[in-house]
Amino acid sequence: MAFRLFSILPPQSSPQVKRNYYHFYADVIWFGVLNGSALSFLAVYATRIGARAEQIGLINAAPAIMAIIFSLPFGVWIEPQSKRRATLITALLMRIFYFPLFLIPSRLPVEVQIPTILVMAFLMNIPATGLGVAFNALFAEAIPIQDRAHIAGIRNVFFAIVSILTSLTCGYILNHFEFPLGYQIVFAIGFISAALSTLHLGLIRPSHKNGLFRKIEMKADGNRGENVNANKSPAKSATGFLNNQLHFEILKSPFRSVLFMMFSFHFAQFLPLPLFPVFAVKILRVSDQIISIANAIFFLAMLIISSQVAWLAGRLGNQKVTGLGLIFLAGYPLILSLSYTPIPYLAAHLLGGTGWGLASSTMFNFVLEKAPSETRSAHLAWFNLFANAGILLGSLIGPWVSSMIGIRWALLFFAAFRFWSGLNIVRWK
Repeated sequence: MAFRLFSILPPQSSPQVKRNYYHFYADVIWFGVLNGSALSFLAVYATRIGARAEQIGLINAAPAIMAIIFSLPFGVWIEPQSKRRATLITALLMRIFYFPLFLIPSRLPVEVQIPTILVMAFLMNIPATGLGVAFNALFAEAIPIQDRAHIAGIRNVFFAIVSILTSLTCGYILNHFEFPLGYQIVFAIGFISAALSTLHLGLIRPSHKNGLFRKIEMKADGNRGENVNANKSPAKSATGFLNNQLHFEILKSPFRSVLFMMFSFHFAQFLPLPLFPVFAVKILRVSDQIISIANAIFFLAMLIISSQVAWLAGRLGNQKVTGLGLIFLAGYPLILSLSYTPIPYLAAHLLGGTGWGLASSTMFNFVLEKAPSETRSAHLAWFNLFANAGILLGSLIGPWVSSMIGIRWALLFFAAFRFWSGLNIVRWK
């Protein structure tokens, strides 16, 4: 495959569309800072103060549990809303929780820090569920379909570059400041970057033409609903209302296959995830600086492959590239299970970054391709529900399996399951 150069903006974009693209880029740049700081080191910090794999699993499972409860209600709420407004409100409510995070290491006794982090993880992921639905709908509304793979790929490039630089910087901070002051600085960086990312989300302006079209569609749908239900009994009307709002017919549509594939993807992805920080800190006993270098390698691989995603998606399609990404992600736990020194540990991050660069750039585009525009928010809500069911089960089952058969055998088994799930996505027709 020839290495292909890329441009930041698709050709022939209007000034308003260009402004939207720049704000999407600025959002992901600041999110990259958040990712390279607070998100990358929260589980490491929790492990260093004594968190078990089961507790790390709960932190990872918190988004899934809240999403399973709140995905469909948020889908109902967001469908008629301005997607920009819904995105901004949910982002503000979710990211405000990063403010108290940097106070925890110095203000609370160690024995209550892990329960506090767990409670915060559950609370902040209520609005985060809405943000996941609203942002994907905003992305689809503000970016023409022919530009989505391009913009997603460039966002991943920026995300990877900033995550690399931030991760290395945070590793330096943690290596030169006493525990837990270094972690406080890292968490403070995360809060500031989360605030700036939210600001740019609020500055995105989807096309007024698209907004007007959606209102006409909704009004027409509402009128049809009134006429259809006018002569029905209250019980049948209530059932019809729930079906119209929650769109249970999606479960009988061809989109059902997409939902099951995305469940399998996230289940396979999250099975070994709670074991990674525990293995690094308690088995390999690597330093924070080595962890930061490993993160940088992960995002460097993600950066390189993300620049080629638009070309790959054009050749293979978003579905096959998503499955291929999961196959590469299988190499992460496989090599980690065989690691006894930091060198293979670092090599595992190379494969993991490559796989995630492929999958993260194409997975949502694959889902958007299969989701009809007139009920996109409802389809995305069901996607979030199935994806987070996979995340929840993976995050809880992974530590349990590890406790039964040992962490190395668990990582090896989960690598095989990732490979099998990725192959199924590639082969699905």
